[in-house]
Amino acid sequence: MKNLFKNQKFLFALGGAAAAIAGRKIITAKKTRELAVSGLAKGMKLTHDAKESFQNMKDEAADICFDAKVEAGIDVEEAEE
Repeated sequence: MKNLFKNQKFLFALGGAAAAIAGRKIITAKKTRELAVSGLAKGMKLTHDAKESFQNMKDEAADICFDAKVEAGIDVEEAEE
């Protein structure tokens, strides 16, 4: 038995089995699911906010461009074509 714990392959196999058991417990835990769902929701909100900010910037840039064309006396209908 003493020689068994000195065998590196046996220790790797034992460590792998222990990691698999521990990993399964962690993955199936309720708290892990709650954390994953919470993280996903935050990521989705961040994406939505970024898209909204980008759209606002595009709208503001279009307004500035339109105002500049009007101020320069460029026919806006002609310039848009």
